[in-house]
Amino acid sequence: MPFAPRIEPFSARKGPLAAELTLDDVAARLQKLYRLPPMPALALRILELTANPEATAKQLAEVIELDPSMTSQLIRYARSALLGYRGQINSVQDAVARVLGFERVAHVAMGIAAVKAFDVPREGPLGIDQFWRHSLYCAFLSASLARRCGAEPGMAYMCGLLHNFGLLLIGHLLPAEYARLSELRETQPEASMQQLEQQIFGGADQSMVAVGHGTIGGVLHRLWNLPGPVIKAAAMHQRGEYSGEHQLYVNAVMLANALLKDIGIGDELVPDDTDALAARLGLEQRDLEQAFAEVADVADDLDAMAAALS
Repeated sequence: MPFAPRIEPFSARKGPLAAELTLDDVAARLQKLYRLPPMPALALRILELTANPEATAKQLAEVIELDPSMTSQLIRYARSALLGYRGQINSVQDAVARVLGFERVAHVAMGIAAVKAFDVPREGPLGIDQFWRHSLYCAFLSASLARRCGAEPGMAYMCGLLHNFGLLLIGHLLPAEYARLSELRETQPEASMQQLEQQIFGGADQSMVAVGHGTIGGVLHRLWNLPGPVIKAAAMHQRGEYSGEHQLYVNAVMLANALLKDIGIGDELVPDDTDALAARLGLEQRDLEQAFAEVADVADDLDAMAAALS
């Protein structure tokens, strides 16, 4: 599958990655070193429906209902207080038509299906439990920020939901090293994830993983043919600054992650300059306060949904 032409270099790295690397380079080398998981068939079918402007709620429901577990998860989500709907929700089609809408159901369903590509522990700061909690909070907050800066909230939600798949990929490919990375995350809260990943993966034999979970997550999303903003948000969310293609979505995810650190959510604990991130999106302090207040209002429901998904 061809890659889009505009790909930023990763020249800020040190050690074995001193030379400039593009996502093309990383993808080629990763595929030589490791067997990357394909997108699960159900996730691929959902992705194809999202790309079809004539797809219907009935078609989406029929695909999702092939997986009874996913069906029950989505119906539970639609019934949650998070969404405030007081009527009866008895099917996925009800969830689409009455509460969530086609786009939100498709994005959450695709996330549920795609996670099944990885064999990763549930427990620990980088386990599936915390992954879902972080992803749902980031998705909700990214969408809230997008509404305030002119980006499309549904796409921002998808970017936030899927931005951290690189960590799952590391856990799937290198479980022993992933366990060690999780231990370091707990014992070195003052270190950035980039620093921790360099400690674990900085050797020449694993240099492609040392580019960081963001970069390899972007590579995976591109190989899976996900939308451009989703690829960029994954690939660039570990960078302190980003301007370029799909920058509203990348910076919305960065800012969402930065704000979530204040309440201990996420795998990255080192504070960011939220004022600078907000300025890139044209947002003021009151915008951040309002968006964060929206998250606080639904925190219990996000936690319940994360528990259900994991």
